[in-house]
Amino acid sequence: MTRRKADAERTREAILDAAETTFLAQGVSRTTLAHIAQAAGVTRGAIYWHFEDKAALFDALLERVRIPLDEIVDDAVQQLGTAPVDCLRDIAQRSLAGICHDQPLQRAATIVLHRCEKLEDDHPRISMITRLSEHAEAGVEQLFEQVQQLGRLRADLSPASARRQFHGFLIGVCFDWLQDPHQYSLDADRNSIVETLMRGLLSE
Repeated sequence: MTRRKADAERTREAILDAAETTFLAQGVSRTTLAHIAQAAGVTRGAIYWHFEDKAALFDALLERVRIPLDEIVDDAVQQLGTAPVDCLRDIAQRSLAGICHDQPLQRAATIVLHRCEKLEDDHPRISMITRLSEHAEAGVEQLFEQVQQLGRLRADLSPASARRQFHGFLIGVCFDWLQDPHQYSLDADRNSIVETLMRGLLSE
């Protein structure tokens, strides 16, 4: 990489870091490119050199955070084989662990869940944080189908509804905890949270 390219890359990362900090502090809608430029110590022209507009900058910020949900689902199935309940428990555990320990993911999730006002609700990149991919959805639903075949899924649930409730419960936990991560230790409570989730979905 030439020195010019290296300098440009450092400037781009500094802009993204400043955007993350500013979005966290005052929300996406209330943040302007001028705010970000000031925080990054660059001109607005430097921002436009790298990003078409604030939406493009927001896209790039979330692109830096790799959400490995597909891998979490695939790994759980591969490692735990024919034990679908254990697979689902492992997926829930690892998803919550990611929010606890992956700081870039934690900041991005906070921005999406608590700093995106109504104006940004329909932004397509938000799905990177709050929704499962089609691949991950299919994998989780297949696990619930296997749980049903074993006679362990609650009788009033379909695999599809179980998958939706499984995901919604985890998003709700993350939403609540990210409002104030100091309110309690999500990491310490992970086991009991996941057990509450699983017991609500399984038959006696």
